[in-house]
Amino acid sequence: MDQIQDGIQLQKAKYEKEFESAARFSFHDTQNSVVRYVRDRRLNIALDRLRSQLTLDISDLNALVVCGGVGGEATFLRKAGFKKVTNSDFSENALQVCRERDPQLGTICLNAENMDLLDESYDVVLVQDGLHHLPRPILGFNEMLRVARHAVVVLEPHAGLAGNVLGREWEEDGGAINYVFRWDGHLIEQVTRSQILKIKATVESIRLWDHNSTIHKSVCWLGGGKLSLIAAKVIYAALKPINVFGNNFIGIVVKQRES
Repeated sequence: MDQIQDGIQLQKAKYEKEFESAARFSFHDTQNSVVRYVRDRRLNIALDRLRSQLTLDISDLNALVVCGGVGGEATFLRKAGFKKVTNSDFSENALQVCRERDPQLGTICLNAENMDLLDESYDVVLVQDGLHHLPRPILGFNEMLRVARHAVVVLEPHAGLAGNVLGREWEEDGGAINYVFRWDGHLIEQVTRSQILKIKATVESIRLWDHNSTIHKSVCWLGGGKLSLIAAKVIYAALKPINVFGNNFIGIVVKQRES
């Protein structure tokens, strides 16, 4: 337990120093079509699936982003049409940068493994590539399930051969070491059922390939404009038939409510 707490404090100290300027995170707000495509592709896929599962319009819903850093995902949800979006992180510096980047977002400092929030405080709770940085990712996911009234969306590495071969087992960040936790459909189904018990819910798992920085670098030689965007889309279209072996995971849990 002491090692876990030490790791959290080391990671937090690094982030407090790192998140000093909004200029470092301009890629979140770029209008470059190629960067936007590779950056937002998984989020767009997840949001399309969420819309198809919900019986409510997202314009009537509020959303919480967990492990949200400077708010890139939160801005995406706001622009997608959510009524109100709140970005959370354990770094106050990150949240300050978030407020500078996008004053329309709400912010709240939270420990993702133990959120100081009431049950079902938010309609939708989302995380992208944040749970695997936690010392205890399952606790973070359980908290998301508890805090969400209608839906939880998780975008994380997928457990499998591709992730094990191509990905890292351990990450070191500012002296803090964490195990790269990977998800699959069976795991998210079991954790969801054990947490929400007899509340009816649909649990959808999507496996896919995603290498945003690699794809971006591979198509930039075409000028970074329309041709690069077309090339990026062609690459992902070619990978689609083998998404079953993909390195990334989207999990969507929608709680079924009585009308």
